[in-house]
Amino acid sequence: MTNEQTEKELKDFHIVTRHLVMEKDLNYHGNLYGGTMLAWLDESSALYVMESIGYTNFVTAGMENVRFKSPARSGEAVVFYCRTAEIGRSSITVQTRAFVHDPLTDRKDEIINCSITFVCLKDGKPFAYFESEDYKSRRGRKLL
Repeated sequence: MTNEQTEKELKDFHIVTRHLVMEKDLNYHGNLYGGTMLAWLDESSALYVMESIGYTNFVTAGMENVRFKSPARSGEAVVFYCRTAEIGRSSITVQTRAFVHDPLTDRKDEIINCSITFVCLKDGKPFAYFESEDYKSRRGRKLL
């Protein structure tokens, strides 16, 4: 895929965060640990949800289509892009894509493209936040 095609595909996404791959993040063969990548995916998606909906009491319910397409190595920057895919009564699903981005050449190599679902909680139980007055009043404001 060319950079032009990638940019077109990412037009509805927001850059949420970036991570610099360091030696402590690598496995024996010099590639980013999959578990580290999953933690970064979860974190970036959660940050996106917090900013998008104005609510912070939620948990990760699931990850789908978690397939690693290419590795990241020491010194590379991993950029995380998110967009809202679906909203339920108490859940929100985010499509998250991560790329190794080389700022010198503007090359982007996709590492992963997955969906992460979060469930809003209140008193430790699922909460229909997306039907609440709080959410409805926030929708009028410009969020992500």
